[in-house]
Amino acid sequence: MPVIRDLALDPQLRSLACHFMVPRDLPVLGGHFPGLPVVPGIMQVGWAAELARTHSLVTGRCTGIATAKFRRLLLPGMQIDLSLDGGSRSGQMQFRFRCGGDVVSVGRLLFGGSRD
Repeated sequence: MPVIRDLALDPQLRSLACHFMVPRDLPVLGGHFPGLPVVPGIMQVGWAAELARTHSLVTGRCTGIATAKFRRLLLPGMQIDLSLDGGSRSGQMQFRFRCGGDVVSVGRLLFGGSRD
């Protein structure tokens, strides 16, 4: 997980907003891809799921990805704004990664079962 800053949490609305810088020393960057390090989409999904679980916005484990769109490469050193929104749908969480005004990735995750 990157170091999170400026975290704003609203448990009643099941929402979270935060800011972080993509670490330059992520181990996965060495092989993804040599010469052009890119944060894999599954890592972005993992960060969103972990923050949602850590801050009790969802229960259980991530059981699926309902939708996901990766619109821009997420590169080391980028300054990212992440928002999570559970809305009124129990067991679901929407995520949105932004850099400046540009959407990097968006999606909706499904949660349920036990918290393995």
